Amino acid sequence: MSCFTQLWHSNTPDSPTSPARSPTDKPGSPNPTSPKPTSPVECSICFNTYDNTFKTPKLLQCSHVFCLECVARLSTGLPPNQAEDQLPCPFCRQLTSIPLEGAPALETSKELLATLPPELQQEKVLWMEGTKLCCRQASDDPENPDSCISIDVAMSKPESPEAPPTGLAGRLSRCDMCDDWKRIVLLSALIIILFCIILWPVQCALKTGNLRCFTRTVAMITLPSR
Repeated sequence: MSCFTQLWHSNTPDSPTSPARSPTDKPGSPNPTSPKPTSPVECSICFNTYDNTFKTPKLLQCSHVFCLECVARLSTGLPPNQAEDQLPCPFCRQLTSIPLEGAPALETSKELLATLPPELQQEKVLWMEGTKLCCRQASDDPENPDSCISIDVAMSKPESPEAPPTGLAGRLSRCDMCDDWKRIVLLSALIIILFCIILWPVQCALKTGNLRCFTRTVAMITLPSR
């Protein structure tokens, strides 16, 4: 299955049955009008109301509950070289094994799901496609692009250094470097030979005190044709 419509993030409006919260209230602070410090149908990470799609309440092995989107984001940040994905709970740090199907395959908290409005108590089918969390909406046409929505739950990662080119491109680049070194060596040899031709007569003239070295050098360079 593939998704078409992509969302940056999901934000579920508050349920009509949940108490309204003032903008000045801090999450987790006691509310004078409510006997409970926080809403029981609210994710403790993103503070969004639970629903039956991306905000489905998922139960970890430590009995703490978080929404599916937050659990999926945390699971995508796990090291890729682990033999089994073990997600530490954000509260108690107890590990929870993530199934091969990803975070959507975790157990859903039926107790919290039952506290939602009746139209949100029927859990919908969600799945992972790479780093995308996908959900198919109710539609008569499964090929309709609007029948499926997805959100990218991948966490930002530092850019890895660019690897050197491999294969034919790498060999060609190494050959270009070899050609440059060959040119440098050849040019250096020509310069040394040229200096020897010019400086040897000067050294000879300084030692002997005459200019025969210059004429001898010229005669060696320009030999008479037979």
